[in-house]
Amino acid sequence: MTTAAYEIRFDERLGIDRPVLHVDYETLSDEVQQEFEMKCQQICARIPERIKRFEREYMERFEALKEAEDDEIFFNLTDEMNEISKIICDLNILFLYIEGTFIPSSSHA
Repeated sequence: MTTAAYEIRFDERLGIDRPVLHVDYETLSDEVQQEFEMKCQQICARIPERIKRFEREYMERFEALKEAEDDEIFFNLTDEMNEISKIICDLNILFLYIEGTFIPSSSHA
């Protein structure tokens, strides 16, 4: 049984595919490297829009904090905001990992 050199897995938490290499990149044939890089570029192209979506969700919760009527609502909203912040951070790290550079600031909301 031969194991694939890489796979693309959907990350439910981030709402986006992630590339997973099972071997060293340098051991891939030129053809497989090109195929892998193309898939990585397709993933990277979707990251800025995912970040914008999560930034909007974050701001919706931030605005809802102003209307929070009790501590439980307030703390639930801040917990959700913290999780959204972690997701945004992980998306930025994924982009950096694939591209080797940060997302241009003009890509953010």
